[in-house]
Amino acid sequence: MNDNSMRAKCALQALRAMDQRGVGQVAGGLGAQAIDRLADLDACTMAYRTWSPLLIPGLLQTPAYTAGAIKSHTPDIPHGELGLLVTHRRMRSEAFFARRKALSMSTAWFLVGEQAIRRPLMNAFSHAEQLRQLLWLIEDTNNIVIHVVPEDIPVPVTAEPFSLFVLDPGPAVGHLETVIGGFYTITTEDITRLKAMFSDMVGRALSTRDSREFIREELYECSGKIWEPTTEPDSSSPATATPRTASTSPVLPPAPSA
Repeated sequence: MNDNSMRAKCALQALRAMDQRGVGQVAGGLGAQAIDRLADLDACTMAYRTWSPLLIPGLLQTPAYTAGAIKSHTPDIPHGELGLLVTHRRMRSEAFFARRKALSMSTAWFLVGEQAIRRPLMNAFSHAEQLRQLLWLIEDTNNIVIHVVPEDIPVPVTAEPFSLFVLDPGPAVGHLETVIGGFYTITTEDITRLKAMFSDMVGRALSTRDSREFIREELYECSGKIWEPTTEPDSSSPATATPRTASTSPVLPPAPSA
C-alpha cells in the first residue's frame, strides 16, 4: 500500500466510531476534533464540492467570520476555546488551499446561499472583509469555483449543508452538517443522491460572472455601513485580534478593493 492509500484509509477510519459501517456520525461531532477529522480528508481529496445555504463555507471564511459563525451556534463558548477553534479553522483553510495550488487540475466547487452573502454575523466591517475575500478567490484563483444560489429558484433545495470529497485513492465521501454534529457516508446510494442534488443546484445557481456581481453589490452596500458607530470592529473579539495581513494567511492574502 502506497503513502496516499494509507493516508486515505486512515482518514476514513478517523471519521467513524467502532460500531459504524460506512455511514454514521463523525467522531468528535462538533468542535476542533471534528475539524481535524475533515482536515484529514482534505489531505486526500482530489475534487471537492460543497453547499452552504446560510453561512459562507468554512474553508472560505476569514478568522473574524469564523468567530461569528461559532458564536452564533454556541453563544456561551469560552474566549479561549473560541480562539482555538478559529485557529483550527484557519489552519485547515490554509492547508486546503495550499493543496489546491499544488494540484492545479483539481477543482473545489462552492455553492453559497443568498442569505450567506447578505447576512453579517458580527458587524459590517467583518462582513465586508469576508466578501472581499470571496471576490479575490473568484477573480484570482483558477481552480476555485464559487456560485451564489438565489432564494427564488423554481424548486426547493436542501436546507442542510453538505460536502462531497473525492479521495485519491479511495471512495467518495459525503459529509452532512446538522445542529447536533456532522454525519458522513460512503454508501453508493447516498453519494449518487448527493451528486445529483449538487449538479441540479449548479444548474440553477447564478453564473460565476453573475455571482461575482452579486457579491460586489452586497459589498458596496455593506461598505457604506462600516463607519456607523454600531458597526465598528469589536476589539474584544479573538478574531479581530488576529492581524489581517499576508503574513498571517500566506495562502489567502488580503483581497483588493472592489
